[in-house]
Amino acid sequence: MLQSTKEKLQQLYAGGQHLGTDGQLHSIDAQTLTSQIQGDKIASIHRSLRPALSVEIGLAYGYSTLYILDAMQEGGYGHHIAIDPMADSFWHGIGLQAIEDAGLGERFKWLRDNSSDALPVLIRSGQKAQFIFIDGAHHFDYAFVDFFLSDRLLDMGGMILLDDMWMPSVQKVAGYVSRNLRWYERVDVQHDNLAVFKKVGLDTRAWDHFEDF
Repeated sequence: MLQSTKEKLQQLYAGGQHLGTDGQLHSIDAQTLTSQIQGDKIASIHRSLRPALSVEIGLAYGYSTLYILDAMQEGGYGHHIAIDPMADSFWHGIGLQAIEDAGLGERFKWLRDNSSDALPVLIRSGQKAQFIFIDGAHHFDYAFVDFFLSDRLLDMGGMILLDDMWMPSVQKVAGYVSRNLRWYERVDVQHDNLAVFKKVGLDTRAWDHFEDF
């Protein structure tokens, strides 16, 4: 029996054990979640853009994915790709199962790849995304590469969202973008855990451009 997205999210927020795609029950790490306030903020940004294609790096338990897909279903627009090589292993497929339980699979595609492998494939395919949510590996180098590749995939006027701004590694990525990638405009979305950048121009840097961050 299908559940509403709200019901599914409430069930996940309650903790406890949840069904994975392996047919087994697994406990959820309550530290790994997207709060309702942040989820609503992500969904609001998504609805404002109405992207034909949105991309999410990191699926895990599927909290943010549910917010995004619910906005898409309600608005009747677009398709969403989530990239996570461990969605059905480390995360036991709980997020994938939640998407099915809420009946949100029609506009959704999961890529079981590392983002550093999957994003170049999307770029070479000629696709363009208008919304990209980066919430994968949080080491500086991984998050930096995710932003670099996402820039190549993102359409003009689209937005890239960096999650977990409480982490110094992610703050450094945001600092680099603000100081060096001047074709991005930082958007104040009134949420401390998100850094949102809108693509407003082209890369016109001199070959030797660099500003410390």
